[in-house]
Amino acid sequence: MRHYMPNKTLKVLKEHFYWPYMRKHVDKHYKSCITCMKAKSRVQPNDFYTPLPIPSMAWVDISMDFVLGLPRTRKGRDSIFVMMDRF
Repeated sequence: MRHYMPNKTLKVLKEHFYWPYMRKHVDKHYKSCITCMKAKSRVQPNDFYTPLPIPSMAWVDISMDFVLGLPRTRKGRDSIFVMMDRF
């Protein structure tokens, strides 16, 4: 289950499922979910961000990802491979 507000979670569930006391179960889950409580906290809405350490040399801290579903090229390709060096 994604961490939506209870009303949105209930709406998504109702599109595919039904069970008695569905609203009660969604509310109970929402109130007991630690991730939901942290993300939706009213007391302390955000923690302090910790900056990432600065890399000392190139190619030490890299990230890789695929970007999919792009418009097709003339050769029929619709994705790219992205590599980033944080240095």
